Amino acid sequence: MFQNRTQIKNKVGSNFSGNIVLPLVFIAVMLIGALISPLFFSVQNLRNIIIGSATFGILASGMTVILIAGEIDLSVGSQVALTSVVMATLAPRSLTLAIFVSVLVTVSIGIVNGVLLTKTKMPSFVLTLSTMGIVRSIALVIGDGQPVYGVPRSYASLANASVGGIPLVALALVVIYLLTWFFLKYTTLGRSIYSVGSNAEAARLTGINVNRIKVAAYAISGFMAGLAGLYYTSYVTLGLPDGAVDYETEAITAAIIGGASFFGGEGQVTNTLLGFLIVAIVKNILNLMGVSPFVQPVAIGLLIIVAVGVRTMRKS
Repeated sequence: MFQNRTQIKNKVGSNFSGNIVLPLVFIAVMLIGALISPLFFSVQNLRNIIIGSATFGILASGMTVILIAGEIDLSVGSQVALTSVVMATLAPRSLTLAIFVSVLVTVSIGIVNGVLLTKTKMPSFVLTLSTMGIVRSIALVIGDGQPVYGVPRSYASLANASVGGIPLVALALVVIYLLTWFFLKYTTLGRSIYSVGSNAEAARLTGINVNRIKVAAYAISGFMAGLAGLYYTSYVTLGLPDGAVDYETEAITAAIIGGASFFGGEGQVTNTLLGFLIVAIVKNILNLMGVSPFVQPVAIGLLIIVAVGVRTMRKS
């Protein structure tokens, strides 16, 4: 009934090298991209893939934590939009204040999600679907339904900044995923998230405060949404109350492709990184093929179906 320390370590300690399927899929997608267009492996195109997809890449890291805890957060895309509006509104007064308030707001939303979840026992899908609409409405009210200008040029230029020819955001992604991996593998809270997601009742009987763990998981998701929103603001160079639509879906897709389970207790953030890159590359290939953006969500939906289907068949 109870998970011992060895079982938890087996879940959090293995990395994507232990899963041969995912790296092979990643290589296959890269080869398809090269066959589709000679521009695929150009430096500019590879930069575009990372710079254009980094927002949901950051979200995917936090989403992995939530899925491991056995829950889901559909409000992160709206949180990104709200962050961009707050940033654009406050940045002309103080950039430091704008950054601090933006992250504080999303962490607070995450905590509220977690507290409501534990107090009402409402399914997280229903709860965060509701807060997704509420947060989006707040962003629209603050921005009066219009784009909000005011982001300093110096901050807006960060999205395209490079270090030694490598996009700065690519380095930031590596750091974020490494820190998340370390957190899940080596900290008591991280291991407790796995335990709660695997069997909440068993975790409770071992002395783990399940409610606090779930609130903490949502706070982490909110923090990641804040970071993603800070980058998104720099990328779009203004506040977009109606922006970041369906980013939560792409974050979930990346985590699910990486092996996270909707039932909790499973997931490796290193695999999520590969899942994020696969989703980003697929979207880029569709763009190179001239596929309409209105049709592209079909591909994302198919990726989810295939990923979940393969996992189900393997378990069977």
